[in-house]
Amino acid sequence: MVSLTAGQKATLSPEAIKFLNNVPNFPFSNFLSPFLASSGRIKGLRENMAAKTSPVEEALIQKHNLKITEATIANMPVIIIEPPAIKLGNERKILLNFFGGGFVMGSARERAALLMAAEMGIRVYSVAYSKSPEVRYPVARDEGLAVYRELLRTFDPSGIFGMASSSGAQILLSMLLAARQENLPMPARLGAGDTTVCNDGRDIMPAALVSAMVTQNYKPVGIDATDALYSPIYAEHESDFPPSVISVGTRNVCLSHGVRMYWKLREAGVKAELLVSEGMWHGFNWDETLPKAVRVRAAVRDFLQMNF
Repeated sequence: MVSLTAGQKATLSPEAIKFLNNVPNFPFSNFLSPFLASSGRIKGLRENMAAKTSPVEEALIQKHNLKITEATIANMPVIIIEPPAIKLGNERKILLNFFGGGFVMGSARERAALLMAAEMGIRVYSVAYSKSPEVRYPVARDEGLAVYRELLRTFDPSGIFGMASSSGAQILLSMLLAARQENLPMPARLGAGDTTVCNDGRDIMPAALVSAMVTQNYKPVGIDATDALYSPIYAEHESDFPPSVISVGTRNVCLSHGVRMYWKLREAGVKAELLVSEGMWHGFNWDETLPKAVRVRAAVRDFLQMNF
């Protein structure tokens, strides 16, 4: 399990303590991670994740009476998630979502997308981009760009909000940088959770496993890791980049990336907000009832709907 001192427990809710106490120990992570993240084991990782998350996703769909429509946009599969009632003012607005999963797993029907549709009262267009290692960067980015380009034919950019979790944040940001090169208009706002290491041993997953999944399956051979499109944190952002809210936790293995991205945007003159939740781990914002997850999603919704 993840170690927790008495002082740390004092800052956490009973729900968070229970969750962290149930996280299994991962010994010899530096040694085992390259093997566990090898391309031959990805199928098993996907199936294991799907077995755990699919029932939760289905329960959320039923609980919130969400309508799920499978669509094709720019020859790409997209899941449209629609709440039973669209909030007043959101009739011509959409949330464009890129799911997380280390580039190798995950679903466009992920919990974050379902919860934002229900809680924000907005239609979510979640891109079912291709996963690695079957494809590598920049395939998923270009698939997302094709969808975004097509959505601009139907929706005014001021009515498009971007949202992404974990690895999806890299795809979203890289896609927007590529869209800028085409002189496409930018969306209205961005919300990113757990953007992509400083918390190894404190998060629910080892940093070595995260790194191995990316480098062995997503990263193309020969690309410079500081390439601005591959690693948007190295891009020279301009002040007209969409206002962005970034959510991380103090246990998050990707905490430093979120902090660095916030300062990068802020120094470029971009309206940005950084939400750091005490004691929270990578992906905590997906939990429907965890108190700090409820709080951070409310803050993200407020930011997305704010007038700048």
